[in-house]
Amino acid sequence: MLAALAVGLHLASMSQTSRGLRIRAQATAPDSYREAARVIASSYSKRGAILGFSALGLALASVVSVIVSARRHEPSRRIIVYGVLTVYLMLQFVLI
Repeated sequence: MLAALAVGLHLASMSQTSRGLRIRAQATAPDSYREAARVIASSYSKRGAILGFSALGLALASVVSVIVSARRHEPSRRIIVYGVLTVYLMLQFVLI
């Protein structure tokens, strides 16, 4: 569950960061619009960073819970968690 939330938050983070970068790229208009666009783009970028760090925290919590569960020999399907964490890890290398 934590790993799936981490993937979702990371995707939301990528979306917010992408939106901020798109607004910055379009800020070639007059100076009055340019300053407003920079402020808006900065807020999207900050939200993206916060969501990204939250996703990292959830992914790490998921890894810790899987390790604790394995050490206690609890019956579970860890392969699903490993798969979702692999997707999260692969998302780290996707460019926006």
